Parts: sequence; C-alpha cells; structure tokens
Amino acid sequence: MFEKSLTDLIQGLRANKRNEGEYIQTSLAEIQNEVQLSDMHYKSAAIDKLNYLHMLGYDMNWANFNVVEVMASSRFSEKRTGYLAAAQSFHQETDVLMLTTNLIRKDLASSNVMEVSIALDGLAQIVTPELATDLFDDVMAIVNHSRPYIRKKALVCLYKLVLKHPEGLHDFVPRLKETLDDPDPSVMSSAVSVICELARTNPRNYLPLAPKLYQLLNSSTNNWMLIKIVKLFSSLTPIEPRLAKKLHGPLSQLVCTTSAMSLLYECIHTAVVGDIIGVPVPVIDSAGREIDFAELCARKLELFFESKDHNLRYVGLVTLAHLQVKRPDLVYQHYDTVLNCLDDPDLSIRMRAIEVISGMTTRKTLSKTVKRLMSQLILSETISLMPENTVDSSDYTADNGASMPKFDSVGTSLISAQGSIVSSKIAANKGPNPANNPEYRMAAIKAILDMCSRQSYANMTNFEWYVATLVDLVYVSGVDVGQMIGEKLLDVTVRVRQVREFSVKMVRRLLSDHHLVDYVSAESSNSKVLCTAAYILGEYCTLLPASSDDVELLLPSSLGRLGGEQQATFIQAAMKAYTNWLQDAAGYWNGEIWELVRSVTSSTMVVLSQLALVGSGSSQTRDGHLSSNTDALVAAMPLQMSGRLRQFIEITKAVSMATSNPSDSAPGICFELHELFTTYELNPVSAAAQGKVPVPEGLDLDSLIGEAIPDTTWIVMPPSPQPVAPPRRRLSNQGKGTMARRDRENDLYYLGGGSDNMPRDLIDLPDVDDIPVMTLDLGDHISSKPRKGEKKSKKGKKHRKARVRSPSPPPVLVDIADDEDMPGDAPNGKQLLSTEPSLSPRENDLAWKSFSAQPEGATGSS
Repeated sequence: MFEKSLTDLIQGLRANKRNEGEYIQTSLAEIQNEVQLSDMHYKSAAIDKLNYLHMLGYDMNWANFNVVEVMASSRFSEKRTGYLAAAQSFHQETDVLMLTTNLIRKDLASSNVMEVSIALDGLAQIVTPELATDLFDDVMAIVNHSRPYIRKKALVCLYKLVLKHPEGLHDFVPRLKETLDDPDPSVMSSAVSVICELARTNPRNYLPLAPKLYQLLNSSTNNWMLIKIVKLFSSLTPIEPRLAKKLHGPLSQLVCTTSAMSLLYECIHTAVVGDIIGVPVPVIDSAGREIDFAELCARKLELFFESKDHNLRYVGLVTLAHLQVKRPDLVYQHYDTVLNCLDDPDLSIRMRAIEVISGMTTRKTLSKTVKRLMSQLILSETISLMPENTVDSSDYTADNGASMPKFDSVGTSLISAQGSIVSSKIAANKGPNPANNPEYRMAAIKAILDMCSRQSYANMTNFEWYVATLVDLVYVSGVDVGQMIGEKLLDVTVRVRQVREFSVKMVRRLLSDHHLVDYVSAESSNSKVLCTAAYILGEYCTLLPASSDDVELLLPSSLGRLGGEQQATFIQAAMKAYTNWLQDAAGYWNGEIWELVRSVTSSTMVVLSQLALVGSGSSQTRDGHLSSNTDALVAAMPLQMSGRLRQFIEITKAVSMATSNPSDSAPGICFELHELFTTYELNPVSAAAQGKVPVPEGLDLDSLIGEAIPDTTWIVMPPSPQPVAPPRRRLSNQGKGTMARRDRENDLYYLGGGSDNMPRDLIDLPDVDDIPVMTLDLGDHISSKPRKGEKKSKKGKKHRKARVRSPSPPPVLVDIADDEDMPGDAPNGKQLLSTEPSLSPRENDLAWKSFSAQPEGATGSS
C-alpha cells in the first residue's frame, strides 16, 4: 500500500494552495482509512498527519480511540506520537480518558527513562480529577527516582495533579520540603518554582519553609532560582513582619551587586512591598558610601527608565508606584522622567505613567502636568465637537515642537476664553496615537480632575484656570465624563466665592455654543454638563450684569429632548434669570423698558406653552399664545418638571397682567419676584454637619411622641373573602341619578363623601341604623373581634351609611429568622474551606526559632 508521510502531506499543501480545502478533505479520507489498519506503523503515521491538520484547525476528536491505541504502542517513536496527539486534542470531557489510567501507570513504572518522561509530560497535560486521584501515588513514587531529569519532571507533574486533587497536598508538601536539599540544582529550582506557584493561593501554609529558602537565598548563584525565592518572600513578608529585618542584608547585597535586571526588579519590588526599606539599617552602595536602602532602590530604578526596552520601563513604573505609597519624597525626584513617559508610544506605559504622575503632583507641577495631558487630548482625533471659530495653529506650540493650547499670563486656557479649539489635523502624528484610545482618555481626564481637587484643592493656586480647564474638557473629552466634569464644576463654584463670577462667564459660553446645545439629548454626556451650567447661571446670575439673553440661553429649542429632571433644572434657572433681569430693568423704567419687558415676557410665555405641549405629548398646534388649557397640559407632564413649569407660568402671567398698561413707574411685582430666590444664600453643607448640631436642652430624642403604634410588620393577614355581588335591582327614580356618579366612583383618585359616594351594592337597601359595628382593638395583634366583656354598640348618624363587615379570620404570625452571625474570616459570610495543610501555632514557633538561629549576612552573590 502506498504511504503518504507527514512530509508528503506538507508538500502537497504547499503545491495545492488554490484548492487547499479539497486537498485536505482528500487527505482526511485517506487518514480515516489508515487509522483502521492493524499495522501500528501506518496508524502512527496517520495520527501524526492528523495531529498536523489539527493544528491548522481541523477536528480530530473522531480519532480519540485510535490515539489511545498509538499511546499503547511498544515503540517509543509511536508512543511519543500518541502522547503528543492526546496532549493536543484531549480535554476534560473526553470519554476515552478512562482507558488511559492503566496505560499511564505502566509507562510510569517502565525502566525506560524516556517512556517515564513522556508519560509525566502527557499526564500533566490531560490530567482530570479521576486520573489525579488514581495516579497520585504512582507519581509520588517517582520523586525519589535515580535520574534528576525524572525527579524534576515528577515535581512539576505533581503540581498539576494537586490542582485537580487538593487532598494530595498533605503528602506532597513534606516531600517538597525534602527536595530543597536535593544535590541537583535543577531539582531544587523545580521545587522552588512549585512552592512559589502554590504559595499564591495561601502563602501562610508555606511559612515553615522560610529557613530553608533563606539558606538558598544566601548560597545559590542561579539567578532564575533567586528570582523565584525573592518572589516567594514577597508573599511571606506581609504575613511575618519579622522577615523584613532578616532579609535586609541579602536583598541589599543583591541590589548592589547583581547585573540581571529581572533579579534587580524582584529585589526592589520585594523590598518595597514587604516594607524592608523601612528597616533603619544603612547599606553600603557600590561607591562604598552608607546610604538608606529606600534611596538606593530609588536610584536603581533610574536604570529601568533609561533602558530602551519597553518591558523594563513598564516594570520600573510599577515599582515606582509601590514606592510612592511608602516614600513619596523619593519618587518626586523622578518627576521629569515620568512626565516624559506620558509621550511614550506604548499605551501600557502611558497608563502607568498617569497613575504615578497624578500622585506626585504638587502646587509647582500641577499646571505643567495638566497642560501636558490636555495637549494630548486636544491633538487626538476624538474631539467630541468643534466650536464655530477656529484659530491659527501657529498660536499652539509647545516646548517640544508639538502643537498644544496656549495659556495666557494668569494660566487660563485660551480655548475656552476665545471659544475656539485647534483642529487635530495640525499634529503630524506618525503611526497610531495612543491618546485616541478611550481607556487612556478616561484615565487622563480622571487624573486631571483628581490632581486638581485633591485634599480640598490644596494644590490649586488659580481657580479661574481650573474652571477654564473643566470647560475645555467638555470639548476634548471624547468619552462619557459629563457627570464627573459637571460635579467638579459645581463643587468649585459653590465652594470658592472668588471664582463664581468667572464660572458664570464660562457657563454662558457653554450655553451659547450651538454645536453643544442644539444637538443635546437626555442620553448624551453633555446634557449633564449643561444642566450644571444652567444651575450655575441661574443661581449666580446676580454676579454679572443682567441680560434677557440669559433667559433665551436657559430655554433652548432642544430642551424638549431632555429628561424631566433635566428640564426642571433649566426652567428653575430660567425663572431666576428672568426675575433677576426684571428687577434690574425695573430700575431704569421708561417706555422702551416697558415694551422690552412686554416683549420678553410674551416670548417667554410662548416658549413655556411649547414646552407644555412637548412635555404632555400633545400633537396639537398653537397660534403662538398661551393656551387656556395649559394647566391640563402641565398636569400631564412628568412630576419633576410640572411644578417648576407651573410656577414659571404663573410668574409670567402675573407680570403680563401687571404690565398690561403703560405706566411711569415699574410695578412693584417687578422688584419683589427675585426676592423669592435671594432671601437666603445657598452655602455648601458638609455631610457630617447634622451631627455637629447640639441637641437642645430638655429634648429627648429617644422618647416617643404620642402613643406607640403597634408593629404589624410581621403579621400577615390572610386575604378577605370576595364579597358576593347582590342581585341586580331595578333602579328607582331616585337611583337613576347614581349613573352619573359611577364614573367618579371608578376613579381611584376620587375622594368623595356623603350619600353621593354610596357604593353601588348598597343602593335601595333598608335602613341600617340598627346594624352593629365591630370595635377594632389595636393591641399587640390586630383583631376584628371585640374584647371579652365588651358589648356591641350602635353608632350615630355619621356611621349611617357604613358597610357591614363580617369578622375577619385571626391573623397568621410568620416567624422570620434574623440574619445570623457569619464567620468573620470568610468574605460574604461564607466559610472558606482550605484543603491545604494548615500551619499550627506550635509549628510556626518552631520554624521561626530555627530560622532566627541562622546568620543574617549574605554569603553568596550573583
């Protein structure tokens, strides 16, 4: 029979590029015939080809049983093919895995070292909970194999087995501790690697291994094993603080002498995370001078930033972020270096640089940092909108040659001040710009807001610059940060009195920008900023000369597309601006002012009527005058808006009536309306302000006011039986009038009284004066039965029309259990059951005594 080998298959694929799919289907048909042959040579070659096609994306699960047959071959080359195919195609739900237990056990006990090796490799890839339970003891027996090559593979395979069979840790950890004394360095390195991986989940259980690991740290010259040991100590040091003093000497010596950047990073990271830099013991640097360990680590980090490797710069920023928490004074000296990392083409480095730079900002560096981030946002291609007027790009030049916004002498950004923004096309970007990434833009904007407002604006020296920056962020954000910007803008305006006038100027520019206002909707992020701007303009409109244009800005044509609460904010602000302008105009009253007041009031009434139509959902048209049915339209609007709109409508009606005829002096209402909003000044209130208010003398907050109301929360009343409808009766002449009352009775919100509100089923009933009425007892439990010894009483005329109620069944008490106390060590109230060997206090003390007896000095170097 002609055999097509794997080489022939690959050559055929290269020769049939145009009809590759057809060629592969033909080859699969040939493979299906070859795996059915009894000759193991052809079957192994077919599995070899099928394994190659599987890597190209073709399914081979139909040949799982044939793979097991090849795994059982007596030839090593064929067995290796079978194990490779199994490791590549088998998964946890493969049904033929149950057939491999005895096969793998046989290979593990083989005298051929290569067969044992491929069995360990294959088992580590296809292990399931059942295979781990059955073969755990067989692999444990190989840990004492005479060949180091097999011992280190057995340790790694046992790690994969205990992940599926955690109960095996009780036997595996003592054996793992013994392998740390293995004479072969590769076996010790494998044992350290396994311990390091196991300690990720519960490092406390591996604290007794600290003495032996400390010996290896001082004696080993293998950088790879030293990295693993140092990384393991970074997990153990937070658990056992006494390790910090012990590790100070070895780690400081490694930091001074090692030339391996990976080992240097792990040593510095462990020293910072484990607070080893806090040990008050000086170290000797390479120049022979005594220096603080933390300062030594900060100097060594410069090697990472000077490297051209992106990975080293990234891990340097990560370590610098950890050092910033412990010693912020040492991190500040790297300010310029971290600031340059903001322009790195690698997005991950930029993200880490933002995290670090936001924490090291001071009063002197705040403006410089914000300018750098703002320049990146402005020069990106995701500017949310462009104002009408643009300026020449020559006005935007940074020190590094890149285009950026220009700032005036007081630090205010001219983007907002001039109502313009530079186009992103002026930046000659080479390749993709990381600033276009939404995640980076969000991080940059959050960093700007955090740096400026940190510690109640402790680093802020120019609040007008900050307000202008917030307004700039509205244009250049490109992401949904409208709520954050609005909250910061409102917070700084309310807190800082001196900046309120400037804030009103800036929000006027925002509200006058048609690109921003005309296309706003309830879902857009700019709607939240505009609501804040409307609130500021209405609340502090008295700080600037009054203008009727403010009323038009606060009642835009796009207001109907906003939500009810957002519309209420605009209407409330427009009401304040209108009354403020009216009061100012009344001070200069003459014929022209009278006509102007009439005109503005009339136009405002038209806008309000249109809002009423839009808010109520009415499709009717109006002739431009306030409809007489406006009250009904307002009542149909959302509750958040109807109250504000009704107030404004009544104010305009009152002004229109008062100014209906020309007069030599302004009506008194023009002066008095604005006092409705300016009687008391609105000041910021702390969340804990109520707790600082002293309780007046003689007031007992714990005593009840009046009689105690019985608690019926835990009483569930059974449903009352449905009343049986009486037979229909012919209505008398007197009852015919009740037809008009039935519509009112069906209305859930109709509250009536007297005979007009009589239920329909009691019409034409006989006199009910003698019908007894049950007395309700609001004692411990609600009951409709009278107390023992009490008699039924007749009621007077006011109960004449009361309905007869049958006694209700007794209430059913429901026993509802309260929240029980959960174990304190478990999150979410769940007990965490660990299958790893627990460390008793006695074992911990013995391990620490053994560890403390060792010398602290380092005896090895890398």
